[in-house]
Amino acid sequence: MQQFAGSEEKWQEWLSKANLSDVSVYVDTPTDLQAKQLLLTAAKLSHLSLNQFLRNFGMFVAPRLISQFSHYIDKTWDVLDFLEHTEEYIHKEVRNQIRGANPPTLRVSRLDKDNVMIRYSSSLKMCHFAEGLVESAATFYKQKVLITQPKCMLNGNAECEILVTRV
Repeated sequence: MQQFAGSEEKWQEWLSKANLSDVSVYVDTPTDLQAKQLLLTAAKLSHLSLNQFLRNFGMFVAPRLISQFSHYIDKTWDVLDFLEHTEEYIHKEVRNQIRGANPPTLRVSRLDKDNVMIRYSSSLKMCHFAEGLVESAATFYKQKVLITQPKCMLNGNAECEILVTRV
């Protein structure tokens, strides 16, 4: 997130206005409350809705994650294959490699050759971040997708359903 801020000054402003410090972010594993506080503050200071901020952040992060975990990604995959295997390969390794990491739980179903349903569950309810990741992953794979969300935790559902359709 510090890289997403774009400058050390902006990062320090986000931390300061969220009543956090580098120590609480780097040494301790941020609590959900601290993470939400930082995200809300950063969105406000960026003059964006939280949902748009999260989507932009997801779009920013995706290429970095794909690069970092590229050795777990089959070169023959397309964007839907990548999404289908994210929990099994990427999230598993994130949990193993990054102390305190708690990526969302994804249950992904391949509905047909052009559709994947992602059932997303997270205490942070960052489904718009997930949408940004999906959108950026599609760009990485040079494919176009339509993303819809028939169910959303932000609307009181137990989990989000993110339908990704290759167009």
